[in-house]
Amino acid sequence: MKILSSPRLMVILMLLYVLLIGVATFVETRYSTLTARTYFYNSWWFMLMQLVMIANFIAMSTKWQLWKQRKWGVLTSHYALALILAGALITHMFGREGIMHIREGETTDKIYGSAGEVIGQTPFSVTLDDFRLVRYPGSGSPSSFESDVTIDGRHHKIFMNNILYHSGYRLYQSSYDHDERGTILSVNQDAVGTFITYLGYLLLALGLILALLHKKSYFRVLLRSLSVITLLFTVSVGSAQKRQTPAEGSLAVEYAQGSVPSNEIATRFGKLLVQSGGRIEPVDTYSGKLLRKISRERGIAGMTPNQILLGIVTKPEVWSRVPFIYNGEELIAFVDVLDEQGVYIYGEEVELIYQKPASQRNKREKELLKLDERVNIVHSLMSGEMLPLFPNEADHTHRWHSPADDLSSFASKDSMFVSRVFIWLSTEIRKEPRSVKALEIVGMIDTYQNAKSGIEIDKDKIEAEILYNKLNVFRWGAFGYLGVGILLLVVIILSLLGRSKTLGVGVMFLIGAIVALFLWQSFGIGLRWYVAGRAPMSNSYETMVYVAWATALAGLLFVRKSKLVLALATFFAGVLLLVSNLNFMDPEITPLVPVLKSYWLMVHVAIITGSYGFFGIGFLIGVTSLALMVTGNKRLAPQIAELHIINQLALTIGLVLLTIGTFLGAVWANESWGRYWGWDPKESWALVSMVVYALILHARFIPALRSAYSFAVMSVAGLAAILMTFFGVNYYLTGLHSYGGGSVPPLLSIIYYVYGALAVLAVWAGIKRGAKNA
Repeated sequence: MKILSSPRLMVILMLLYVLLIGVATFVETRYSTLTARTYFYNSWWFMLMQLVMIANFIAMSTKWQLWKQRKWGVLTSHYALALILAGALITHMFGREGIMHIREGETTDKIYGSAGEVIGQTPFSVTLDDFRLVRYPGSGSPSSFESDVTIDGRHHKIFMNNILYHSGYRLYQSSYDHDERGTILSVNQDAVGTFITYLGYLLLALGLILALLHKKSYFRVLLRSLSVITLLFTVSVGSAQKRQTPAEGSLAVEYAQGSVPSNEIATRFGKLLVQSGGRIEPVDTYSGKLLRKISRERGIAGMTPNQILLGIVTKPEVWSRVPFIYNGEELIAFVDVLDEQGVYIYGEEVELIYQKPASQRNKREKELLKLDERVNIVHSLMSGEMLPLFPNEADHTHRWHSPADDLSSFASKDSMFVSRVFIWLSTEIRKEPRSVKALEIVGMIDTYQNAKSGIEIDKDKIEAEILYNKLNVFRWGAFGYLGVGILLLVVIILSLLGRSKTLGVGVMFLIGAIVALFLWQSFGIGLRWYVAGRAPMSNSYETMVYVAWATALAGLLFVRKSKLVLALATFFAGVLLLVSNLNFMDPEITPLVPVLKSYWLMVHVAIITGSYGFFGIGFLIGVTSLALMVTGNKRLAPQIAELHIINQLALTIGLVLLTIGTFLGAVWANESWGRYWGWDPKESWALVSMVVYALILHARFIPALRSAYSFAVMSVAGLAAILMTFFGVNYYLTGLHSYGGGSVPPLLSIIYYVYGALAVLAVWAGIKRGAKNA
């Protein structure tokens, strides 16, 4: 009993749990999901270890008699974890899960396993009446896939996020046959395990909230013990990725500048609509997106993306010599990839690379394929392709067409207009870049789009999107946060040194500026939400912007306790926004894949990524605390103590949000495809992050880990788990949440150097602390 109730055993078990889950995710990537499940997640020893972890908490709560201390939040949340694991065990032992494959017109009651074998059958038969794959207009991307089925004489519709419940079974739309004549449904029977697990989730959320609000909770004790901070700070350095731009003095660029259409024509052209990736968007958005892909630039030598796009399609002979195609360390022109006979010099090599499996391509080959994509975009634009401006009301797929497309499906008058109008526009621009006639022709195209699109064009939303592009809210917000954050740090240091009695006014002014920047970023998020028609939290760029917003909000929440924490949070928010504007983050607004068309997207993502802001603040407070300890100044001890308290508060809030967000994600998964926990690498690393921060907050029960120094080191190290969850899973691992495919952005390597420097800082602070104690 003494061993089982030991806090040291708790630490050992949690560390071992984190290590094993982390190893299992890499085993899954290296071998297969089945291997990871067989040798880790579903193994008897892994389940036994989880039971020992439960027994450890029960023994500790019994030893310390938590019920007598009325710590109901702690008891409820921890016993809820035991209930969740119990539900998972029941699901594993008694639940049934498989797939049902049905072709149109066929009937079946068989359930198949992952290897294609029959593992059971339902007490009812399912007939597939019809299957439909709904695509975004003009795109191959699925918007929804739906199955019309008949069960016991009754008709039902199943589609993503719309489950069919029947006789204790749940049927989910999972996938479909390539010929779109058959459906694949997930079948799940697990009423008892799901009920127990959901009950555990509910009790966990209630327990965590109670632990924050109860007057005897450790969180409230920390709040009461927190005094007003009087502190200092440190120095942080942010760096932006250096960009190479075409030399403005080069003859090709100067000639292009003199030949592009006027800004008036380009701006009017930017208000036209174009079909891209299943989205109808203004040319203003499309041109910026293409320019980022081609050259990683937002403009060239003062020319806007709209001017550049019009220049490429109307004067290809000029732009073929402009060095604006990104190729690693340099920018090259289109003619640079052609030999003397005008043949593409990389053609044969690219074909050979495409014949290789993606996993066998080396770095150079991957980079060459990216260059090939950029060259193909430029070539397509010069050929009159990749500019789908013209809807065809006779096309049932609602595809829009470019001037150089096959226009035989158009009505004769429409075909004549589409084939000639762009030639007419090009001719006018070539004759006179400021042609008034060109403006009239652009107006004709606009009239055609309104008449033939077959959709109601929301002009207000188009204008809002152009405004969003023009304001560039998050780019300017990054510089604003960085500048104001650094200024606030400087003012705080000067006020502590007593250099000026008027610096207090400066602090209030800077706080007001931070509030203004926060409102500016909030406006940008709201504007993107309006333009996209959904919560802007569906990709890495949007998530990064939201984490920056949550970080700034967290800093403002602590402003009454610590101006320093606000300064750190502001600076960190600026760094996050700066990273979101780097080249490997794609700011494109994209349509949602079917599984994301759910209210759970906003709830789950908003809560779980909101926790990252508080963990980021904990990281910065930890770094600051270590920097203060390095000084060896005894007068800073009170400030270090107060930072220690604020750090605990921040990590506690972060852990509560992360835990609730993770298990809300499990509910979403269960409601989408019938499994609330599948040990996907993203799920696994979210659990690792939970355990890591739970360990950090529980380390105070170990005397050797109770100091402010230990907590600072752990809060700095803990963010590595979040970075692995956010970036590592996407780029290094495989799974449902991975999108990097092994192509790791070079900038991510800076994380290793940062942590190397922080390790030196931690050792240095530890030496100073040891000398002080001696």
